[in-house]
Amino acid sequence: MDAQQIAEKVRDLIVGSIKEEFKEFKAEVRGQLEGFKLAIETMNKRLDGVESRLGSVESRLGCIENDVRALNLRIDETNKKIDGVRDELTARIDETNKKIDTIYLELSKRLDETNARIDETNARIDETNRRIDRVIEELAGVRVELKELKTRQELIEDLTRRVRKLEDKVFA
Repeated sequence: MDAQQIAEKVRDLIVGSIKEEFKEFKAEVRGQLEGFKLAIETMNKRLDGVESRLGSVESRLGCIENDVRALNLRIDETNKKIDGVRDELTARIDETNKKIDTIYLELSKRLDETNARIDETNARIDETNRRIDRVIEELAGVRVELKELKTRQELIEDLTRRVRKLEDKVFA
């Protein structure tokens, strides 16, 4: 046999061996690819589940955002109402304070007038008390004089009685 045939046979053996190894490698790669395919399909299913959950979360977030917007609008409206009520109450308080100030001034004026009248009445009472004291002093003097007059009258009556007794004795 010639070298060329030997080379062809060696080549056929090597190519057959390589083919056989390639078939085994191919089968092994095919098995791995099937595993990868299964893993990729499983991952795709999981990703679909995640996307579904994410869509649900985004939907909930959209609802929450709408609720937050509505709540913010209600808060703004409530704040406006509160501001309106606060302004109204402040105006009422200011008005009440003005009325209180007016009443205070009027009462102060009346109290001053009443105090002046009381002072005037006290002055009149003091003057009347001084007059009464003078009258009492005068009455004390009159009492003394009255006592003296009574004593004199008693003496005169006693003397008159004695003179009558004497006259009765003399004319009797």
